[in-house]
Amino acid sequence: MVRQRGFVEEKMIKKMDAVGSCQELDVKAAVMKRVRAIHEQQNRIDGERTNIVIELKPFPEPEDPIMQKQKEMPQHPSRFRKRVLTGVSAAVLLGIIGLGAFQLSADGDLSEQGSQVTIDISKPQGGNITLVNSGGKAVVKTVHNNTPDPTTSPAIEKYQSLSMTYKEQVLARLNTGEMAAYYVKAAELNKLELGLGYGNQLQFAFISPVYSKYQDFVKELKTVGDFWPGLPSSLADGYEFEQGTFNAAPLYKSLDTEYEEILEQFQKKATTDKTGQNLFMEKIAANSIDNAEVTYHNGDQRITLSLRQSVFKGYTMQVSILEGQTAEKWSVTGTGKEAIFIAAGTGKGKNAWSSQNRLYWYDEATQMVLSLSDKQENKLTREQWQKIATSFIH
Repeated sequence: MVRQRGFVEEKMIKKMDAVGSCQELDVKAAVMKRVRAIHEQQNRIDGERTNIVIELKPFPEPEDPIMQKQKEMPQHPSRFRKRVLTGVSAAVLLGIIGLGAFQLSADGDLSEQGSQVTIDISKPQGGNITLVNSGGKAVVKTVHNNTPDPTTSPAIEKYQSLSMTYKEQVLARLNTGEMAAYYVKAAELNKLELGLGYGNQLQFAFISPVYSKYQDFVKELKTVGDFWPGLPSSLADGYEFEQGTFNAAPLYKSLDTEYEEILEQFQKKATTDKTGQNLFMEKIAANSIDNAEVTYHNGDQRITLSLRQSVFKGYTMQVSILEGQTAEKWSVTGTGKEAIFIAAGTGKGKNAWSSQNRLYWYDEATQMVLSLSDKQENKLTREQWQKIATSFIH
């Protein structure tokens, strides 16, 4: 009976040894005594029976473990090391395989995300599209404008021609990157200003610098006006930055106190002048950017975009959809951002100026409404615009 019990217990102990349960855990004193007794019995060549007088406790249930963390080396170090080496090697191998699979999976996801960033396109009922911020407040909204103001007339053309004559005189006195405010006292020009509703006003001139290095361009954009901090250095399909330029923003009568101060100074000089001078100018610092233009190239292929930004001040910006134009809401997957894409119209003649594509979206981090447009003479395709959107909107 004792031998039968010893046989059963021996099988259980060997089973534990086979699955590695004894590699890292120690057995209570009673069990270890039983193990030694069994091995002593096996070593007897004459098969003499050994009376085992040690009573073993029955093995407890799994939820009541009898094993504790090992603090001493086991009695059979060679077997232990072999098992541990095998176990550690397997663990390391599994770890390497697992890590490799994780990295492959992660890289695969990133690659897949980069290659499969898509645009979900929708056309809301009613035709009007609204972009909202995280608080649900409308930031940008489209409005239909089928009767745009005429962009030209004989009076406007005459005014523009005279204005350009004086502006060229100012530009001739400026160096690259310099800006000037000027005032013209000329009967014909002043009469046209009043007739067109412009009023006597300040004019501004700026010679735009051209940057061929991306880092220099983005640094100047930040220095002058904190303009477009997220400008990408490259676009999809291998298009790389080629050059960039910007136009300094003029002073605005309704926003800048300097406007009225400079205008009053010029008007006083014009009133007291006895020399017949009709052009008064003063160089001023460029403190903000009105718009920028960036060109990307891929070999001899080029994409040129105009960039604008506007601070969201709590009121909704309205963008016009003119006759012949269509508008869509674009959702860029993986970004949580939406945009309004207004496709170029087919207008000709006085409406030719509307023949350009425009893209608007809101950047929550900077609280800026950003917009892109292409050139009338070099309009981009819809497919190009979708790739541009995935490059610019993050």
